[in-house]
Amino acid sequence: MKDIIYVERKYFLTVKGESIKFVNVMDKTEKYIPLDDVEWLIFDHPSSYFSNKLITECMVRGIGVLFCDGKHSPDAILLNQFGHRQRLTRVNHQLSVSNRTKKRLWKKIIRTKIHNQAQCIDQLTDNQKSRDYLMSLSNSVQEGDSSNREAVAAKIYFTALFGENFRRGRYDDVVNSGLNYGYALVRGMIKKELARYGVEQSFGIHHKSSENPFNLADDIIEPFRPFVDRSVYENFYLTEKTTFEHTDKQALFQVFFDSCIIQGKVFQLTDAINQAVQSFVKSIDQNSATALTVPQFVEVGR
Repeated sequence: MKDIIYVERKYFLTVKGESIKFVNVMDKTEKYIPLDDVEWLIFDHPSSYFSNKLITECMVRGIGVLFCDGKHSPDAILLNQFGHRQRLTRVNHQLSVSNRTKKRLWKKIIRTKIHNQAQCIDQLTDNQKSRDYLMSLSNSVQEGDSSNREAVAAKIYFTALFGENFRRGRYDDVVNSGLNYGYALVRGMIKKELARYGVEQSFGIHHKSSENPFNLADDIIEPFRPFVDRSVYENFYLTEKTTFEHTDKQALFQVFFDSCIIQGKVFQLTDAINQAVQSFVKSIDQNSATALTVPQFVEVGR
C-alpha cells in the first residue's frame, strides 16, 4: 500500500520533478515525497494551499485528494471523471446489467458483510451465540436479500458489539461519530476507485436514491463496514472515550492498513478496495456476478 499524507499544518504544496514539494509557510522549510509513494492527500488545515500543477498531477496519477471541514470531517473529494477513455462503453454496460445479475451481486455483498460482522463479534467479544446466529443469517441470504437478512443482522450485531443501549444512526455520541467518520473515509476511497474505472456512480445495484450521486459506492462499501466497526470498538468503545477529538479521527485512517482476505490472499484494506472495484467492473462488463470478489476478515485477527 502507498502512503496516506495528512496535511494538518500551514503548507503550500506543489510538484517538483517526480515529487510533491511541501513548503512550510511559517518557517519556509521544505520536504519532498515521491509522487509514486502517495495514495491520498488529506487536507485538514484551513490555511494550507496548493498549485494547479499538483492537482493535475494527482488526477493523472490517480492520487486521491480529500478536503476536511472545520470539524476535521471529510467534506469534499476530487475525482477524475474524464480520465477513462471507454466511459460511454462502461456506462452502457451498467445500464445493460440484468436484474438477476444485480440481485446476485447484492447477495454476495450482503452475505460477506454479515459474515464479517460475525467474525468481528468472534474476535472482539465472547458472545458466541450472536456470532453463530449471524453466521447462520449470512448463509441464508437469498438473491437480492429478499428476506432482508441485512436488517435482521444489524439489530443483533450492533447490540452484541456496543451494548444494549446503543442505537445506530447520525447521533453525536463518540461511537456513532467514529463510525460515521470511518465509513466516510472508506466511501471516499471507493469513490476514487470507481471514478478511475469510468463507471457512473449514481447507478447502484441496490441503492437507488435519486438524490444520491454515489449510490454505487454505498453498495460496495457494505462488506468493508465491519473493519471500521472493529477500529471504533478498539479505539473508542473499549477505552470509554467521551469526546471525539482530532487525533481520534487521524487514528481511524489506520483502518486502511488492516489486513483482509480475498480469494485466499492477504491484502491491506486499501488494496482490497481496488480489488473489489476491479472485480465489480468485470462483473458488469460480463453481466455476471461470478467475477465479484469482496474482502473477508482474517480469522486470526489482523
